[in-house]
Order: sequence, then structure tokens, then C-alpha cells
Amino acid sequence: MKKYLTIAFVAAAITGCDSKPPVEVELGSNSFWGTPQVRITAKQDSVTVKKVQVNRGNCTAAAQQVLPSKIPFGEVLKIDVSSCRKVVEVSISTSAGDYDFSFDRS
Repeated sequence: MKKYLTIAFVAAAITGCDSKPPVEVELGSNSFWGTPQVRITAKQDSVTVKKVQVNRGNCTAAAQQVLPSKIPFGEVLKIDVSSCRKVVEVSISTSAGDYDFSFDRS
């Protein structure tokens, strides 16, 4: 009996650990200023973006909505990055956990 309970707990822990981010991140540019823009798309029914950090905090990230911001599935949160010309890394804190996204460093 103890063996089966252990297996059940391990199986529950594994199925509960979804490492796939609840958001998709793309880089673009602000159509007005031409500066970099991070576009965060919700890939779950609803995800709350709590904090966005660009290039390990070395770039100013200004969300077009007040953070924390709840984003429904398929909707996009735009983050303008006016103080850096190149985005290398974006760290996002969400209601489902924290995720880092890296981009071409060349």
C-alpha cells in the first residue's frame, strides 16, 4: 500500500509540473518611436503579468498597461524599451511562475 501511495504522489507531482511558459514573447519595434518593443502573448486562458525586466534590469521597460496586468488567452501586452537599442534577455514574473527568454546575442 505504501508503495502505491508513493507512486501516486510522484505521478501527481510530475503532472503538476508544467515547465511550458504561459506566455509567448516576441520582439518588435514601437511603430511611432522605432524603439524596441517586447510583445507578450497569453497562451493560457488567463495569465497575470506581474513584472517584466529587460536585459537584467539594465533597460527601462514601460508597459502600455499598468502592471500587474491580467491578459486573456491570445491577447498581447506591449512593453516599450526606450533606454536600450538591443533586447538580449527578458524576465517575466507571472501568476504561473517566473520565466526567462533569451534572444540572439550577436
